[in-house]
Amino acid sequence: MPRKILKKILPDYNKIKEQKYLKIFGAALYKREIWSLRRKYILRAVFLGIFVSCLPMPLQMILLAFLAIVFNANFPIAFILLWINNPLTIPFIFYAEYKIGAFLLNAKDNIEFNFDSMYENLGDIAVYLYTGSLVLGLVLAVICTILTNILWIWYIRKQRKKV
Repeated sequence: MPRKILKKILPDYNKIKEQKYLKIFGAALYKREIWSLRRKYILRAVFLGIFVSCLPMPLQMILLAFLAIVFNANFPIAFILLWINNPLTIPFIFYAEYKIGAFLLNAKDNIEFNFDSMYENLGDIAVYLYTGSLVLGLVLAVICTILTNILWIWYIRKQRKKV
């Protein structure tokens, strides 16, 4: 079952609880649902982890922890998926989000990517970037959640056929 594989891969419950920045959530970190490896909690975690990883904002981990607690999503899976957005991928993701936002909002003039131009057009860049990040985040989150669900069901059926 996928649970056996996930138990081997995921970080230990106690290691995550010891993180300093998560202490603000207190007893909410002890909810059984956010540590459960049931499919519905994993799917919620995939959705939230992918969506929040696309948001251009600081302290994404705190937002993700709050959302995982509120929506009963698997905490470790959501955190692992948050690392899709890392120092190597940030420029590419943000550029794609900017282009998507500019396309959706019919940006008339393209902004050059140099410091002078970016400083002058910071408001426009932010609007395009956040619009693109919301759209890209929702689309990727839905696609990844559906793919995870399909793969989970396929794996379970394959295991049942073996027995």
